[in-house]
Parts: sequence; structure tokens; C-alpha cells
Amino acid sequence: MQRDNKLLIGIDGSESAKGAVAYAAKFHDPQNTRVTLMHVMETMTDDMGIAGASQGPDSRAIDLNAVRTRMMDGIERIMTEATDILTSVGFAEDAVKVMVQQREKGVARDLMAEAVRGYDAVLVGRRGMNEPTDIIVGSTAYRLVSGIDYPPVVVVGDQPDPGHVLIGFDGSEDAFKGIACAARLMGRPDRKIVLCHVVGSMTSSPDGQNILTPEEQGKWIDNSRSRMEAFLGDARKQLLEAGFDSNHIIVEMPEGKISRAVSITRTAENNGCGTIVVGRRGLTMIKDFLMGRVSLKILHRAHKMAVWIA
Repeated sequence: MQRDNKLLIGIDGSESAKGAVAYAAKFHDPQNTRVTLMHVMETMTDDMGIAGASQGPDSRAIDLNAVRTRMMDGIERIMTEATDILTSVGFAEDAVKVMVQQREKGVARDLMAEAVRGYDAVLVGRRGMNEPTDIIVGSTAYRLVSGIDYPPVVVVGDQPDPGHVLIGFDGSEDAFKGIACAARLMGRPDRKIVLCHVVGSMTSSPDGQNILTPEEQGKWIDNSRSRMEAFLGDARKQLLEAGFDSNHIIVEMPEGKISRAVSITRTAENNGCGTIVVGRRGLTMIKDFLMGRVSLKILHRAHKMAVWIA
């Protein structure tokens, strides 16, 4: 019997965090998914000043007990709201756990410490409570995708469509991890799955001069597509074995004339995909804080989608 999937969702009261909960509610199967809603609470120390009974009305001291009470009331409201989003679509009450803890090492690090305790994915909104709306990826989301190797991190954009999914694929070990992650966590086998491999081009040397003739460039692209077909066949087989409908699995191999990240994002948009799944590192093994350069660029470009860094 397959075990339930476990999700950890960071909650801070922001619209982005609420969007992450709404995405999880619509994307994941409530029948085999358990969710922990985690809020990291700011620590208030007594040296901030407590207004005692003997102090006059003009005292500048703060009654921290009253502040703590108001803070806890606010946390209870946002956690109840998040829980209601999940239970309204079929999540059982005992499948949703509320976790509130004092900040220890920082919001991102505290989430990381919890994430390694048997979770299958960590979901966060793109921006935190106090971050400007023009920031594409907030500090907590960026630190999570940069600092966690496992489990996968899902950064949820501005109300993404939880329906169809694009999986960026290059035949690497991390790309197959993305396939396995998607197959395990997607829940609905009726989704359209777009397997997208961007065919790299070789058009110029470092000095900007073309090094392949148009005919050679065509052969280069054809050979690249041929080499990837076997890997894509294995990926397709993996999805079929997980129960996905063969009629809903599409293979796209666009030519990456501009960049792989741009090609993947545009292919997702053209196919109506609200979710992009990518591995942390591709075949080139370029490492930027545990995350490949292409994955990082996709995270920045696909700001209206949910991006899984698997």
C-alpha cells in the first residue's frame, strides 16, 4: 500500500502564502496527502519593555503580554483560514497539522530544519509578508531553493493554474528525479503532461562568428533530437507505469535559440501549463547554490506559475 504524501507549507499571512495553500489544495489528491502548515513566529523578549501597573499613562514601555496575545490571535486566524482552504476541497481535518514555533535560526532555516523530517515537498509563496510586490522571488523562497537538496521545493507564483504540467527534461539524473517526483505527487493522472527538452544550438564562437553552416546546424539539431529520444522514451514509460494516460503525455523539443529557460517557459505558456518541474542541475552540472543556472532562470521568469525544483 502506497504511503500518504507529506507536504510542508510555509505560512506567514501573506497573499503569496495563501496562494501556496490554494495551489496545494487543487493540485494534490486530498485522499493520500497530509499537510503541515508551519508558521515561524517572531521572538519577543522582555527587554523590549513591559508596561507595569505602576507606570503612568504616558509611559513608552510596551505591554508585551498584550502584544503576544494579539500576535497569537492573528496567527490563529491565518492558520484557520489556511486549514479551511484545504478541508473545503476534501482534506480530512486530521490530515492537516498546524505547527507554530518560535523563530530560532531564521524563517528559512527553521523551515529547512523541519523539511528534512520525512516530507515529500516544501511549498512556499514567492514573496513574504513584508516584501515588496515587485520582487519576483522573496528572500525566504530563494534561501529554501538554494539551501535544500531534498525534498523538492515548490515556489508558487501568482495564482497558477493547477491543471497541466510541463517537465523540463535533459536526460540527466536530476531530470529523472523530476519525473519521479511529479509521478508521485501529482495525484491526478488525467492531467496533460508536457515533456520538454530544449535542443541546444551551436551558432557562434566566442568572437561572435558562425562556426556551423545552416546545413551543419540542421544536422546538429537533428542529431541532438535523436540522442534524446531514448531518454524521453524512458521518461514516458515512467509516467505510464505511474498510471498516467498516454494520450495526455506530449513531447516537445523546441530549439533553444534564445535560452533554455526562455524556451521552457514559453512552451509551458503555449500549452497552458501552470506548473513547471525542473531538476536542480542538468547535464552540464553547473552549480549555483545547489541549483543549476537554467532552473534559477526559470524560477525568475515563470513568476505566474508554480515552479518545482526537484
